Amino acid sequence: MNDSIHGEMTASELQDRATELIEQQTAISEVLRAIASSPHDLQPCFDAILDSATRLCRADIGCLHLSEESGLRLVAMRGDTLLVGRVRSSLPVLAEKGSPLDRLVTGRLPIHIPDFAALEGDNAGVRTGLLVPLLKDKETVGMIALGRKQVQSFTERQICLFADFAAQATIALESTRRERQYREAQMALAHANRVATMGQLTASITHEVNQPITAAITYALAARRFLGADPPEFSRGG
Repeated sequence: MNDSIHGEMTASELQDRATELIEQQTAISEVLRAIASSPHDLQPCFDAILDSATRLCRADIGCLHLSEESGLRLVAMRGDTLLVGRVRSSLPVLAEKGSPLDRLVTGRLPIHIPDFAALEGDNAGVRTGLLVPLLKDKETVGMIALGRKQVQSFTERQICLFADFAAQATIALESTRRERQYREAQMALAHANRVATMGQLTASITHEVNQPITAAITYALAARRFLGADPPEFSRGG
């Protein structure tokens, strides 16, 4: 009988694992669809990442920060409307270098906070939090933070699942950013070519216009000299 119970538990765990993997792949697919449908705008990609992350880990709110030279910039926030409003009003748009939020991601490891009430400061209605750095070549390029309104710890499986999702989302995000940078470089080159072409065309037009104008001025000056002679030299005009 113990073997039967053990077998049922194993089958149940396998089923849970399969469900989680399907949810993870679905979340990644949604991010990729957002990228494909909005290749010129990263904001829908940010929103899709947070929508998928909050749903994947049963969170009430999600925040996405991207790294800049000056610190971590908040670029997207999704979730419970009231909670989003409270967090947005209390969270700085830019967490400067050396700030508490910036220091949290320097370790490049997921950080689980079971209860924000145990920490100093205003938690804005968030009781449990999970922060996962977004890493590229071992460098922090951003961070996703998830929160729950109730004290409910994220499980080890959820943390691992979310870390895997964050890694794949980072790859998709960086690929989109590189594509946009390449496209912007192409646009800048095309603009430079158009400016150069316009410069050449302007020089050509100026040259073509100057020739007849110069000739007309020369003829007019010559005619004035002829007419100013005493007597006028009408024969020179023939």
